[in-house]
Amino acid sequence: MSHLGGLGTFIVGHDLAKLEVLGKKIAEIWGDRPPVQTLTGVAALALPAMQFEVDAVAAAG
Repeated sequence: MSHLGGLGTFIVGHDLAKLEVLGKKIAEIWGDRPPVQTLTGVAALALPAMQFEVDAVAAAG
């Protein structure tokens, strides 16, 4: 996770409750130094059951 440079998250039906869950998970993984992030609320994703999708960019050493 230390090589992660950017994180994009797409959330179906984005609201503050979902943002709180995401924020807690980000803090659990990266503490007070998270990667650059973009959060986008969307109407739907590729499959009906999908509620979120994450796009990550990492660089090696």
